[in-house]
Amino acid sequence: MKGEKKDTERRKGSSEPVLVPAGPEHVEELGRICFEAFKGIHDRHNFPRDFPTRELAVNVIGLFVNRDDIYGVAALLDGRPAGSNFLSLSDPVAGVGPITIDPSTQTRGIGRALMQDVINYAERNGIKQIRLLQDSFNMSSLSLYASLGFDVKTGVALMDASSGRTISRGGVRPAAESDIEAMDGLCRSIYKVSRRNEIAAATRYGFPPVVTEREGTMTGYLIPGFLGHGVARTEEDAFVLIDEVSRNTPHLAKFFCPLGEARFYRESLKRGYRAVKVMNLMSLGHYDPPDEIWMPSVLY
Repeated sequence: MKGEKKDTERRKGSSEPVLVPAGPEHVEELGRICFEAFKGIHDRHNFPRDFPTRELAVNVIGLFVNRDDIYGVAALLDGRPAGSNFLSLSDPVAGVGPITIDPSTQTRGIGRALMQDVINYAERNGIKQIRLLQDSFNMSSLSLYASLGFDVKTGVALMDASSGRTISRGGVRPAAESDIEAMDGLCRSIYKVSRRNEIAAATRYGFPPVVTEREGTMTGYLIPGFLGHGVARTEEDAFVLIDEVSRNTPHLAKFFCPLGEARFYRESLKRGYRAVKVMNLMSLGHYDPPDEIWMPSVLY
């Protein structure tokens, strides 16, 4: 995957971006750009920053650049990084992001070039479904993604559960490797897609899943953090999982609640969870709406 020549690579020059594989040599500058880009849009709209520090942004970009199951592309202007985009490749549905452009090079067509590049990559490699989550207050990115063929499927609220009311119930535990098949089966039943490889990689990258069971049958799982996701048979199963994460890893006690699941959202508010912002789940290609209780990741 890495090192493939981009079919959208353009002539060198200050007026047009050149697209190259995102590599370790780009990480520091792309991390700075990621931090500055998110800082600018979130501060302007008075929302908490997704990347509170430059160090965190550099670490995330570094993680994405070095993973074999993620395709990364960097845009260069006069040989210097000006933005980047990523496409997760671990499972049948590919997730886009983060896409970031240096604020000093906005309106140069870099965002469109980076988005078109990952779409072209997916097409060349037989990937039929691409999804992303988009900040609803960012009208520029909403218009860009729509113009490239993405459809809004539902709004989702980013919920902070760290200060919410917790409950205590048995039947919840850390996931084991032997749970992967059951977790993926539950995902395919509820989410309508397989996320098996993502589930298997979660612990490896520091996001250990938790599962809940009733009468020996798995009824839900949750991978904590922005990059995690979860499914559950009932709202109560979901809340047990969320509360387990809140107690053990409060810094990861955030999840995305689909606003179409109105009762789940209302119950989350009643439990003291705080709605941080609303994002749009957007899809390119085939999309089956999930059933029961589902919590997407920041990718899809």
